[in-house]
Amino acid sequence: MIYKPETIKIMIAEDQGLIRHSLASLLNAIDDFQIVGLASNGEELLNLLEKEKPDIVLMDIKMPKISGIEVTRMIDEKMPWVKVIALSGFDHPVYIKEMLKNGAKGFISKNCSIEELCDAIRIVNSGAQYFCKTISSIVFHDFTQTFSENGNSAIYSLTSREIEVIKLLSSGMVTKEIAKALFISDKTVERHKSNLLKKLQVRNSAQLIKLAVEKGILII
Repeated sequence: MIYKPETIKIMIAEDQGLIRHSLASLLNAIDDFQIVGLASNGEELLNLLEKEKPDIVLMDIKMPKISGIEVTRMIDEKMPWVKVIALSGFDHPVYIKEMLKNGAKGFISKNCSIEELCDAIRIVNSGAQYFCKTISSIVFHDFTQTFSENGNSAIYSLTSREIEVIKLLSSGMVTKEIAKALFISDKTVERHKSNLLKKLQVRNSAQLIKLAVEKGILII
């Protein structure tokens, strides 16, 4: 594959085929962009990154096999020259913080315009960070909000692993199934569950899931 010197090479990681291919068609039509790979999950993306060297990865957060948050962390550790822009419909501050903490250079809502997405790609490629207007307002609100003592502050401090455990609990999985899905031990799952109950000051998994839905961490 031959690239012009000024071409920004882009890889798209998105589990929804229609969105993935639509984005690729739209961005490929722009003179200074070239799509060099499409991935439907985290494993596919990591395999592609071994073959291609993109400048930008548009990263969906919620993907099967390996989450966008985890893949972003791996890219930041092993290929820090690759710049990740989170592209997600999950605009909760927890997800924004986790993506940034793990190395993302930008965060774009799936509701943004194609013009804004193009701006984000060029700005991040130049070495700066970019937040779309929707995300900027959420980040500003989060930083200026004063949390009460009813569990609000704790809900925003959840780790990506704790969020994964809550999601799997909400799907009806039991400890052994969660352990298998996350490649961890039963004991580790139970420790995560215990920590979650203490951190969020709830008595059981049902209350935990209810609180996660109320605070926007779970979308059902």
